[in-house]
Amino acid sequence: MGRIHRVIRSLGGRLVVAVDTPSTDLQQLSDFLSRKPESVTCVKIGLPYVMHYGIRSVSRVIKDFSDTYFIADLKLADIGDIMAIAAREALTHGFSGVVAHAFVGLVGSLARLEQEVHGMGADLILQVTMSHEDAVKTFDSIYGTVKEIINGANADALVVPANKPNVIKDLRKTFGLKHVILSPGIMMKGVSPGEALCAGADAEVVGRAVFNTRDPPSTVLEILRMQEEYLRAMKDRCYQMK
Repeated sequence: MGRIHRVIRSLGGRLVVAVDTPSTDLQQLSDFLSRKPESVTCVKIGLPYVMHYGIRSVSRVIKDFSDTYFIADLKLADIGDIMAIAAREALTHGFSGVVAHAFVGLVGSLARLEQEVHGMGADLILQVTMSHEDAVKTFDSIYGTVKEIINGANADALVVPANKPNVIKDLRKTFGLKHVILSPGIMMKGVSPGEALCAGADAEVVGRAVFNTRDPPSTVLEILRMQEEYLRAMKDRCYQMK
């Protein structure tokens, strides 16, 4: 199992904070990381952010907070050699996990990426589906094939939107606890904090709902409180991690 299993499960990190838009500058990101709750052990940084500030500048922030697990949310979807080069750049600059799309397949693609990522001691994270409307026509229409790819990809974690709890439940039923499941989209897609956790996700991901406030660390604490409240109210209906 990859490092992300320990970071999320052993340390109890039920919330991953995401920074995607350049409107949160590098100093603001550093300030947040200095004040974030200890239970937030994982931060996901999106491609637009890395492109805007440059990977070397982002790397300096990562090195300043080496106790935090950073995910490079690149959503890679290419032939294996190209994805391997991109992953190597991210991992060399301090990231611990890389996100790639599952739909691209194994042979000539994810198999090569997995070799590169695990060879560097990092984690492969696969995007299973997306939250936008047309994902039903694309990602979800080949969900059976995507599950077969996941089964052979030796991934450490999966990303499933919080507005698709049935997918989370099905992945748990199929693969058990083999993968950490991260679920973005709470508070943005009409999904309350705790709903994806109840369905079986390990952690929920939130970004703009945190950084678009005056006091992001306090907002994180409030979201954590809302998660706990939801899980207490629904405890008899929620997936039980074993």
